[in-house]
Amino acid sequence: MSKLNNITGALLIDATATFLNGAGLGVQEDKNRVIPKTYKEKINNRLEDVPYVSAQAWRRWLRDTTNEENNWNPSELRAVGKGSEKGTTNKISTELNPIEFPEDDLFGYMKAGDKTEESIQRTSPFKSSILKGIKNMRTINIDEAFVHLKEGTPLPYSTKFYSAHLEGFFNLEYYRLGVYDNLGSKQELSSEITKKHGEKFNQISLGGKFSRYELKNAEERRNTHAAGLLRGLAFLRGGAKQAAFGADVAPKVLILAGLLSANPIFNNLFIGTGEKPVLNIDLLIELSIDYKDKLATPIYVGFRKGYLQNEDEINERLKDGFVLASPVEIVNQFNKNHLTNG
Repeated sequence: MSKLNNITGALLIDATATFLNGAGLGVQEDKNRVIPKTYKEKINNRLEDVPYVSAQAWRRWLRDTTNEENNWNPSELRAVGKGSEKGTTNKISTELNPIEFPEDDLFGYMKAGDKTEESIQRTSPFKSSILKGIKNMRTINIDEAFVHLKEGTPLPYSTKFYSAHLEGFFNLEYYRLGVYDNLGSKQELSSEITKKHGEKFNQISLGGKFSRYELKNAEERRNTHAAGLLRGLAFLRGGAKQAAFGADVAPKVLILAGLLSANPIFNNLFIGTGEKPVLNIDLLIELSIDYKDKLATPIYVGFRKGYLQNEDEINERLKDGFVLASPVEIVNQFNKNHLTNG
């Protein structure tokens, strides 16, 4: 098999009667209406509202869950730069420290400097789509309610919510974990970090003043951080309005594979044709054939029993050449088989 440079995958979330990501207030009939994020998609020559969760929102869920599941210290957002001590700055950043904060290694960071400050930027090794409702299995409803005052007329308000199955895809640039390039104006590590942790790096010249800093235990770091991220993904939790529209956002379907290339190949894998979602087995098999020279691992397909309409067909047609289990178990197996240190 090919070298594992990337870990790519897809997930499907059961968002039945939920409100996971808000778009603010809408005004209609003199009532405040809280609305979820939607976009328009043309279906059978008519525009349909498609519920979705922004990439920023569910990445925040993943960051928090991953930190909690692995007992990692979070890299908190804070004010930086001139004026931060007075609370007047308009600049924010995380710790900008991928050595002590795994979250920074996985999700990147940015701080814009000026003539007296360094500009630090690490693009996120973890790339992701939005989570969008699959076709033919999404409806939007309105919850009408009232706030009852001690005296006076009750005040009406309403909330739009939806029932959908939300799909998304992602790619983790595994090869970048534990490796940081300082390329002139594009610096991934601050001078403070290179001095503080200098003994932990192998410094490689890339010509001129350009340098690559690779941790001496980079392979161990890659495995630990990637495995931790997948654990966070398996137990994903979060979402807006959980008190009123509670939902389990842990994936009901999770597909993973290691790849040589950075293609997020597992997209649009789900079909809404009946009461339950359907996994497009033909497409998954086609992908396994087309990318056989780039696959660094088998394709792992995790799904909750009873969730997919074509579960029996999956077990029959994917029994050879694929790894089938629950979403949590495929992460356990993937980590054990491909991300084990030593």
